[in-house]
Amino acid sequence: MNLKHVALQLCTCTWIEIMTGAGITLYLLYLQNYALAALTAAVFAPLIGFHFAIDKLSSDKADWGQGGRLIRIQPSKYKLVD
Repeated sequence: MNLKHVALQLCTCTWIEIMTGAGITLYLLYLQNYALAALTAAVFAPLIGFHFAIDKLSSDKADWGQGGRLIRIQPSKYKLVD
């Protein structure tokens, strides 16, 4: 397991949404407000599911190493004149 990959995953939008949704839901459960906790879970669940679906689709189609198009930008030999 690559620690850098884990750190990048924890800083993505999906994980921030998961932690926010879980925190709000758990806090509402702590306050014994079950209706709002269920509503919060219902609001965050499709959003989180959408992000996981998009992440899965984009990682399947990313083919950078095997024949994918890669554009390399090389520095110019010429200098700009002020």
